Amino acid sequence: MTTRLHRSLQALLLMLLGLFIGSRLWSGQITWYINTRFLPLTLLGTVGLLVLARALFVDREQPLDGLHDDAQVHTDGEGEWHGRPAGASPWGLLVFLLPLVIGLVVPHRPLGSEALANRGLSAIAPLRAGGSNQPLQLALAPSERTILDWIRAFNLAEDPSVEEGLPADVVGFAYHDPRLPAGQVLLGRFALTCCVADAMAIGLIVEGDDLGQMVDNAWYRVQGTIHLASLDGQPIPLIRAEQVEEVPMPEQPYLYN
Repeated sequence: MTTRLHRSLQALLLMLLGLFIGSRLWSGQITWYINTRFLPLTLLGTVGLLVLARALFVDREQPLDGLHDDAQVHTDGEGEWHGRPAGASPWGLLVFLLPLVIGLVVPHRPLGSEALANRGLSAIAPLRAGGSNQPLQLALAPSERTILDWIRAFNLAEDPSVEEGLPADVVGFAYHDPRLPAGQVLLGRFALTCCVADAMAIGLIVEGDDLGQMVDNAWYRVQGTIHLASLDGQPIPLIRAEQVEEVPMPEQPYLYN
């Protein structure tokens, strides 16, 4: 492989990788994989990839850096460099190609009930955000709390029963947990600190007379009153549903620590 071709392929792959990440930023789907606070860094990295791709393309006729006497290189009659330095291999292009192929082939979708079944549900939500040494204080009205807020409220309260009877209005995806009796369904969300690798499945129990219409992985808005329940020995909020409404998946399906 000539130096020019090697550099051109590197530039092409870097450009395609930068455009791929940029397209996910533009569509907002990048937030299905990382916390929103990392968006500026991701944008900076995308610009860096495109700048590096242009630099490689402009300099593609120059010999590769680190060329040594034992390199597999020669010049033709017009002085053009051919070959590549010893140890450099076209296989190195896989470093750029592999993430691009995975990104294009693997369906892009947020975590849902299937991942919850594999990872399990936590009834103990993170109580701190952004590395802070101070526990979060809940100032939200009960009807404005998310599933994460309710889990935190139960964790922070010395006596979780003080939350009994408060109004709740939450959105999450349904999951029929085999540990629950008939008439109860988990309403779940995933909480992210950094990215999907550290995503924690959290949820609360929905109880009602007619929950048969709730389908796993479909999204619902549930309104009702909060009561104290337990799951695997941990206190967990339970909503006695007064109204259950199927809704589209939120634009941002994750909750952030």
